Amino acid sequence: MPEKDKAFLKEVALPSGKIACIKEGKGKDLFWALSNSTGQNDIIKLLIVRLTEIDGKPITEDDLEELPLADVMALMGEFTEIFSPFSVQKPS
Repeated sequence: MPEKDKAFLKEVALPSGKIACIKEGKGKDLFWALSNSTGQNDIIKLLIVRLTEIDGKPITEDDLEELPLADVMALMGEFTEIFSPFSVQKPS
C-alpha cells in the first residue's frame, strides 16, 4: 500500500488489474461529500473520489467516470461493504 503514514482500510485488485487503496474515512469526508453532492446518488461517488487512490495516486471525478464499468462496480461494492451502517457494531 502507498505511503505508510496514511490509514488504508483495504487494498482492492480491480478487474482491470489496477490496485485501489481505500483510506479510512472521517466525518469531515462525509460532510464534504454531502455539501458537494447534487443529490443522494452523488454521495457514494464523492466518497470514492475522496477516499480512494488507484495505483498510488488520488483520483478525480473524471478519473472515476472514465474507469471501466467493472472497476467502478467493484469500488462501489467495496464502499457499500466497508461503510454500510449495518456493518457498524452497536455498543452493548
